[in-house]
Amino acid sequence: MKKKVPRDSNQDLMDTSVGEDTVNLKERSIRGGTTTLTSQITMTGISLVSVVILARLLTPKDYGLIAMVTSITGFVNLFNEMGLSSATVQKRNITEEQINALFWINAGLGTLIMLIILALSPALAWFYGKSQLILVTMAFSLNSFIIGLGTQHGALLIKQMRFGTLAIVQISALVAGCVTAIAVALSGGAYWALVSSTLVTSALNTAGLWVTSNFHPSLPRRGKGVSQLLGFGANVAGFNIFNYFHRNMDNILIGRVWGAHQLGLYNKAYELVMLPIRNLRYPLNRVAFPAMSKIQNDPVRFRSYFIKYCSILAFLSMPFITFLFVCSENVIRLLLGDQWLGAAELFRILAIVGLIQPVTSLRQTVIMASGHAKRLFRWGIYNAIATVISFICGLPWGAKGVAIAYSLGSYLILHPSLMYAFKDTPVRTIDFYCSVAKPALASIVMAMLYMLAIGPLQQTSDIFILAISLPFCTITYLTVFYLLPGGRRSLIEYWTYLSILFRRPK
Repeated sequence: MKKKVPRDSNQDLMDTSVGEDTVNLKERSIRGGTTTLTSQITMTGISLVSVVILARLLTPKDYGLIAMVTSITGFVNLFNEMGLSSATVQKRNITEEQINALFWINAGLGTLIMLIILALSPALAWFYGKSQLILVTMAFSLNSFIIGLGTQHGALLIKQMRFGTLAIVQISALVAGCVTAIAVALSGGAYWALVSSTLVTSALNTAGLWVTSNFHPSLPRRGKGVSQLLGFGANVAGFNIFNYFHRNMDNILIGRVWGAHQLGLYNKAYELVMLPIRNLRYPLNRVAFPAMSKIQNDPVRFRSYFIKYCSILAFLSMPFITFLFVCSENVIRLLLGDQWLGAAELFRILAIVGLIQPVTSLRQTVIMASGHAKRLFRWGIYNAIATVISFICGLPWGAKGVAIAYSLGSYLILHPSLMYAFKDTPVRTIDFYCSVAKPALASIVMAMLYMLAIGPLQQTSDIFILAISLPFCTITYLTVFYLLPGGRRSLIEYWTYLSILFRRPK
């Protein structure tokens, strides 16, 4: 029977000892990764159903209007979290007193951000020349307050690697949000369907975190060692701010120069490309970060963990993104309808950079798990500058130009960014390239064989094309991967990881 966590303010809130975590880290990582990946796939399915329905009830202009607001409010909301959840996960031992102090800081920031967004609503409407954005922005401001109340509860569940509990909370909240969006859209609420979905999902997610977490805040009081956590969090927050800035500047520029229609097409293409990427990267990185933080003082295990994790992430993500690239028109037409076919070309272009995005996100994971928060902040600045320059270079050619420039820029900075991220860590740049080489080559060959074998059949129905394309690509990819040097050994190793799932937990 699990013991109740004492209410001693100096009690470590980890639910297992460090020694036990070290012994069972591989098994806990695999089980946790599988749980989070399964939950993310479930949420992807729910989101896709919602997207398919809403795409037929709403217009590109509706999505464009919401993108205008969220590109700004989402940036301001980064000050809400302030990297304090990452600080909680990264610190090997953290007390309840420290967690309580961080909770009140996040709650206070959430309230402040809500008031700031409320004040910015008229200016945002003026900037885009859309008066209806005032009420939309005011509604989105409530999200900041709601999220701030659950930040530390969620961080503790991640630190404790209680990914099954997180999955239940997130899936339940998402289902409620999607049902709300569809109901509002059917009643003629237009873009308010997307607003209501966001608020309902956030509210239920925060409520679920409170119910399931073993942390219950007390009255505000200063905690010892909080300043160190704030320093780490500030650097992470600085990175997140610059990272968000460059990831949303394309929306701001396209919306300002080319209008809501082009922005709606670009935004939907980007969302569809990022959907599988987030659903692989986010759950697996969520497991890797606390796991690598636990072994940050063991260079050999740290490097070995990175190599294995990077290879698995590439093995799963690269063929899937390649499949979406070759089937882009079929996927867009089937999911969204003919009115969204303008997004298909943008989708293909963005999929090129999407091929490496999941694995390049490990730059941040390595830096944070190693405790180099200041380097993470500086990397965020360099990356933001390079990416925004690429957006500006492509802007005269519309959304297509922005997408092409973004893809080219991402590959140009890849090698320098890896060298900078892995400096003074156990990981080497060659470790990254060796980990992704086989999945990348097998994916490229898969795409070439697809174009030769399935390409001539494109005039048939989308359902038929996708029904034969998925098994064809899967079999082709696995066969090519198997035939590559070391491919058979890697597949056997991945199979052993899968077998761990069927063992009784220790």
